[in-house]
Amino acid sequence: MSAISMTYIAFFLLGIATFAVLTPQRAVAVVYISGLLFLPVSNYPSLPTGISDTASIGSYQIMTLALPADSLLNKALIAAITALVGAILFDVRKFVYFRPTLIDLPMVGWCLWPLIQSFFVDARPAGWISSIYIFAVWGAPWLLGRVYFHERAGRLVMTDVVVGATLLLLPIAIIEGVSGQRIYEWFFGQHPFANVGTERYFGYRPLAMFEDGNQYGLWVCCTALLAVWRLKSLSKENARLWRIVAAVTLCMMAIAAQSIGALLLMFAGMIMLHSEKLLHYSRKAIVPALFLISFGLIVYGSGVLPLRSIAKETVVGQVALDALRATGRSSFSWRISQDQQTIPQIREYLLVGSGYWDWWRELGRRPWGLLLLLVGQFGLIGIVLALGSPVTAMVSRLRDPPFVQTEPTELQQPKRGSSSVLAFTIIVTIMLTDALLNAFIFLPALMFAGSFVRYTDIEKEKA
Repeated sequence: MSAISMTYIAFFLLGIATFAVLTPQRAVAVVYISGLLFLPVSNYPSLPTGISDTASIGSYQIMTLALPADSLLNKALIAAITALVGAILFDVRKFVYFRPTLIDLPMVGWCLWPLIQSFFVDARPAGWISSIYIFAVWGAPWLLGRVYFHERAGRLVMTDVVVGATLLLLPIAIIEGVSGQRIYEWFFGQHPFANVGTERYFGYRPLAMFEDGNQYGLWVCCTALLAVWRLKSLSKENARLWRIVAAVTLCMMAIAAQSIGALLLMFAGMIMLHSEKLLHYSRKAIVPALFLISFGLIVYGSGVLPLRSIAKETVVGQVALDALRATGRSSFSWRISQDQQTIPQIREYLLVGSGYWDWWRELGRRPWGLLLLLVGQFGLIGIVLALGSPVTAMVSRLRDPPFVQTEPTELQQPKRGSSSVLAFTIIVTIMLTDALLNAFIFLPALMFAGSFVRYTDIEKEKA
């Protein structure tokens, strides 16, 4: 048995034991977040040919854990299943009396879609296996967010766990940021992305136990934003020095990671939290903004706009490319180019998807964004179902009058930007935006999105 398999078994047992000493709500947060942060990613085989060899490439070398592929036993699945099993064993009444809503239907459809899809196309992995995997990685966090974090108090617990657990990465961040060493490889062997994007403007970007350095950068940026919001949401009387230290430390970790895209999204989120005018107008603008974003995704994914030609053959495109090269961010244009070259393949199975995780293999290249990877495998139906519940939940909560009044307890502290719903919405939006060009997402955002739906249960209604 490999060291990684033994680690997974030990984590499962310790995770279940956690529910015996903590409240179910806190145990769910601790188990899920610690699993995503500290478990090894997956059982990586030896990599003799490198990730550029598309003839022998495997999903473990290029694939996000957010989608099913040929490597199904991984940290995302173990963390979610351990949290769900522990919650059911120690708090089964919550699930017996749980009542779903219409907002849950797209998520249910997304979990079932690979099985349904397999009746129309061949699938790899098999449809029923992919459905189980999507339930574990998407459905379980959504359900746990629905059950345990639907109130402000629960979201504060989740925030504190994410912030506190991420601070434990500081020693790893210092070692890897200064030396370029990979702690992962000391314990679990070769990591296929150990040297991808390692060298930054200053020093090295840490990897820790993440799938990719980009995911580490996105994680610490999202957590830094949460830490700043958590500090802002406190009144002066109960502000703590450790929260200031936590926010400053995480912001420094985010800046040191030098993931430019994630940093820009983080700063935009902070401006949103601190701007009175933006807070006032964002509630009214949320629906048209989401419509424009959706339209932009359709245009980007359809290839209607010849972005490669615009970039290479127009003055504006050349100026943009030169500007990116000058800042050292030519990878941005390269990723767009990779995406656009896969559009013809996607069009062949646009509605229902190809059913194959490696639908791009014949092209010799793959898109780098999760959303196009998802469309290629599961079609437009798949992406509509996958995003349907999170987006609908965000819209329904943000349309409530006004942000600070979305929960009863928040009526007692009407501070602009103190809404936990707004803070979590910004994180989910950052994750979806980043997913355009990165496949390695901030997985807790799925649980955050589930927390937006108001909780109802049969037992309370009878009472």
